[in-house]
Amino acid sequence: MKVRAPGSRSEAAIKAWATRRSAHYRATKSESASKAALSAWCQDNGWKVVFFDGPTGAPRTGIVDAIIARIKPRSPDLIEVRLVQLKSGVGGLTGAEITRLKKAVINLTSDWLLAAFDGDTLHLVPDIPKPGRPSA
Repeated sequence: MKVRAPGSRSEAAIKAWATRRSAHYRATKSESASKAALSAWCQDNGWKVVFFDGPTGAPRTGIVDAIIARIKPRSPDLIEVRLVQLKSGVGGLTGAEITRLKKAVINLTSDWLLAAFDGDTLHLVPDIPKPGRPSA
């Protein structure tokens, strides 16, 4: 059995230390913390949140990271929607990002959809085209 000097670190401890110092590790931890904070705030304040992650769970590269929505207080037929860009850690907000987020709001499209389930099939009216297919 090899005896280590007091205060020396194992190879695994040194590797773990290096990992925790990496930019990717810190960014991932920071992103997770900001998502948790936004989710908690939404729950406490009556909003629903949807995060836009890629198929692998990694964040998308677009300006909008999440959407928060709620039924407007005292107006049951009105809905408030906010587009959210998450910031955390040392990532600062730039003027270009503000401009992109404002453009995303201007270009936001909305429409109605009725989803009726008959016990067997989910019917969507009007029909939503599948991804990659042009709408009629």
